[in-house]
Amino acid sequence: MKADETGLIDAARTLKIPIRFIAAEEIRGSSREFSHSDFVAEKVNLPAVAEPAALLAGKRTRLIHKKATFNGITISLAREGFLWSEALSETR
Repeated sequence: MKADETGLIDAARTLKIPIRFIAAEEIRGSSREFSHSDFVAEKVNLPAVAEPAALLAGKRTRLIHKKATFNGITISLAREGFLWSEALSETR
C-alpha cells in the first residue's frame, strides 16, 4: 500500500538509498517474531507493519530498534546479520 507514496520514494532518491516495499502477503505469511498492533490490524488488516517490514527487508535481519512513533510516523530498524557486519560493530 506504500509503494506509490511519493514522500517515501522522493526521500529514498534524495538520500540515495535503496527502498524496498514489502507485500501485505509477505507480512501475513511471516513466521518472524514482532510486536502486533490492534490499531494496524483494524486499519490495514495486517498484524503489524513497521517491525515486520524492517525484518523482511533483508535475509538475515534482526531488530535493532522496535517500533516507535514520532509525529504520527512509525518506524522500526533492523540490521542485516552478515558475519562481517557483526564483527565490525563489535570493534567500534
